[in-house]
Amino acid sequence: MEQVVARAPKQHRSRRTLQRIARAALELIAQNGVEGTTVGAITRRAGSSVGSFYARFDGKTDLLVYLDEHIWERVEERWSDAMAEGRLDLPIDQLVRGLARLYADMDLVHRGARDAIGRARGPGAGPSDAAVRIRARVREDSARLLLEKRDAIAHSDPELAVDTVCRTLETAARLFDPVFLEDLCTALVTHLVGDRPSSPSAGANVEFFDIWS
Repeated sequence: MEQVVARAPKQHRSRRTLQRIARAALELIAQNGVEGTTVGAITRRAGSSVGSFYARFDGKTDLLVYLDEHIWERVEERWSDAMAEGRLDLPIDQLVRGLARLYADMDLVHRGARDAIGRARGPGAGPSDAAVRIRARVREDSARLLLEKRDAIAHSDPELAVDTVCRTLETAARLFDPVFLEDLCTALVTHLVGDRPSSPSAGANVEFFDIWS
């Protein structure tokens, strides 16, 4: 899917209009789905006009591509903020738990609208280019962080074990609740370190990854 760059003039007021349209569209799509959201409803919610909408988008399909890019840009921003702010000297058990909470937090970014846009793409469409690119970056960064703790990994194939952990966290992100999260992380840590004793702080809160709580 090609990236859509909304045709927004550079004036500050025009950028604000685009932001209002995007915000209104995300809210309505999350509430009513793609089919239940019209251009007229979006512009009314945004306090804008249909003409302003079509000055920026060819139609609703064009808007959906733009919104998908917008959502995944927000996800990537959160990930980048975490990588910039975080300490990288966490024990491996805390690192796995911190990554799990971060994956779960990122999954909440415009989840309702993102899911509706995904359904509108059709059952055989697969994830968007933006989703593939950003998920790949998150997996690569996560794997790098975990492999920096290679000395603590007892698995015979550290790269394979770490890849399994990262893909499991990504797949299960939306299923996390506190009890399931702890159980899953315990199993993933055991997958990496085997029967080695956990650090004294295992299970403790990881403030590094709680920057949006």
